[in-house]
Amino acid sequence: MAADRRSKADTLALRQRLISSSCRLFFPEDPVKIVRAQGQYMYDEQGAEYIDCINNVAHVGHCHPVVVRAAHEQNQVLNTNSRYLHDNIVDYAQRLSETLPEPLCVFYFLNSGWGNSNSKKGT
Repeated sequence: MAADRRSKADTLALRQRLISSSCRLFFPEDPVKIVRAQGQYMYDEQGAEYIDCINNVAHVGHCHPVVVRAAHEQNQVLNTNSRYLHDNIVDYAQRLSETLPEPLCVFYFLNSGWGNSNSKKGT
């Protein structure tokens, strides 16, 4: 976590220097600098409140205490990706499969629902 907040201009300059241009910003002509979130809301550096309809949080919101607690407990044990063999991923897949019809019971877990949304069709 950043110790001190940078100005929006400083953050944008660092992003332009350090983050690939293929990782596009929303509203690039005047990007919104989000500094915190709670529930369904996100807040910019001026304190303006935005309803978050994009970040895959519609089901529980940002910082939901049950989700934060579960993530904290898991991170104390293991924080890794799906490329290592571990019981948690298959346990979750098994629980999820019990709620779906058989043709939908092979899973591919990602960190986002967006995939490569910035790519052009056909490429």
